[in-house]
Amino acid sequence: MKNETDRDTRMVEKIDAAIRQAAAKVLERAKQTRTPLVIWEDDQIKEVSPEKLEMRIAAKFSAESRP
Repeated sequence: MKNETDRDTRMVEKIDAAIRQAAAKVLERAKQTRTPLVIWEDDQIKEVSPEKLEMRIAAKFSAESRP
């Protein structure tokens, strides 16, 4: 049972890392092309500048890393 849980945990970590890497690439491309990103927020579709979204992401990760 523990081996299966460990395997699942490693898989989730790999998936999370891949999603974060893909998001970083999308964000970088949007900044290079000055293209807004389309997100789903508050039950609405919204366009957000890459710089604004980058600040939101940084704030979220900063808050998550605090004890």
